[in-house]
Amino acid sequence: MNSTSSKPEQPVVICFVTGSAGDWGGASRVLYTTLRQIDRSRIEPILLLPRPGPITAELDRLGLRYHIWGSPTEPANRLAYLRAFIRTLLLFRREKVRLVHFNNRPWRPAEALAAHVLGIPILLHFHVVNETRSPAIKWARGAVVVSNFVQQASQPPELKKFVVHNPVDLARFAEERALRTELGIDPGKVVVSFVGQIRDIKGVQDFIAMARLIDAPNLIFLIAGECRDPKVYSGAYNEDDLQKMIDGDARIRYIGYVDRVENVYASSDIVVVPSRWQEPLGLIAIEAAACGKPVVATRVGGLPEVIKDGQTGLLVEPQAPEQLAARVMRLANDAALRYNMGGAGRRHAESFYSKQPVRDFEDVLLATSARG
Repeated sequence: MNSTSSKPEQPVVICFVTGSAGDWGGASRVLYTTLRQIDRSRIEPILLLPRPGPITAELDRLGLRYHIWGSPTEPANRLAYLRAFIRTLLLFRREKVRLVHFNNRPWRPAEALAAHVLGIPILLHFHVVNETRSPAIKWARGAVVVSNFVQQASQPPELKKFVVHNPVDLARFAEERALRTELGIDPGKVVVSFVGQIRDIKGVQDFIAMARLIDAPNLIFLIAGECRDPKVYSGAYNEDDLQKMIDGDARIRYIGYVDRVENVYASSDIVVVPSRWQEPLGLIAIEAAACGKPVVATRVGGLPEVIKDGQTGLLVEPQAPEQLAARVMRLANDAALRYNMGGAGRRHAESFYSKQPVRDFEDVLLATSARG
C-alpha cells in the first residue's frame, strides 16, 4: 500500500484501546512503536490504557493523550457494563472520535458497543490468527493483520483484512549496548541467543536441546526472557524447569528478563527463533535483523515472510534441534557469512519494517475512519 492520500485539514481523532500499558506482550510493543512515529498532522491518537504502566511516562513526554481506563468491560456484570457503555459514549462524543481501534480481539466490550451505537467505525488488529466470531467482529469495518499468513488463516473470511507488517524503530536499535563485559563473555566467543517468552510454543526447549547437541566450547548460548508460573500461564517454564533442561551446561546461560532487548541482540552473533507454533509474523526476527544479526528460525506461520532463506537467515523445520544445530554451526564457523547475512537482514528491515508499515497503518486508519 502506498501513502498517496492527501493530508486532512484537521487530524482525525482515533481512539486506541489497548490491553497493555507497555508492561507485557509484542502486540503492545508494536502499537507503541507505531504511535511514536505516527504523523500527528494526519491522526490525533487518544489511548485507553488498562492501568498505569511503563508506557505512561513516555506518552507524557511525547504529548500523546491517554486515559487510565481499565480493561474493556464485558457484559458479565450488567450494571458495570451499562456504566462503562455510558462513560464511553460520553468520551467518544466529547472527543469527536472518528474511529476506534482495538489492539486485540475483543468479544463484546461496552467500548465497542458504544462505538457501534454512535456509528463510529471499528477497526480490529489481529496480532495472531483469529478463530472467533464475536459480536465485536460483526460490528467491525475491518481488521489489520500482521502478515499474509494471518490474513489467510483468520476468521471470518468475509471480514475485510489489511496486511500491515509490524514496524521496528531503527533509532532504538542504533542505541544498543553489548552486555558481554558485564556477563563475563570473552571477546572470542560466538554468542547464540534466544529472546522471548519462556514457553513451550516458543521452542525454548528446542533451543536448549540444540545447544547441548553442539560440542563446541567457543559457543555461548544466552536465554533472555521472563520465566512465569506454569500453573498460571499455560505452557510456561519457571526457572527450575529451565535449569533442569540445561542440566549444568555452563555454556547455556539464562539471563532473565532484559528491558532493553536490543542490548541482547548487540551481544549476539546469531539469534535463534525456534518457535513451535504458527508464529504470526516474528517480531524477534525483525528486531534481530534490524541489529544486523543473522537469524536461524523455524519454517512456521509468518516467519518465512520475514526471513529470506539463505539471504538474511536460515530456516529449519519446527521441533528439529538437529537441524537448528547444523545451521547454527554453519554460521558459527563462518564469520563472513554471518556478516553478509546480518547486513542483508538489516537492509531488508530498513526497506520493509521501518517507516513503511507506519505509513500503511495511517492509510488504513484514515480510509476506515471515512464514514459511508
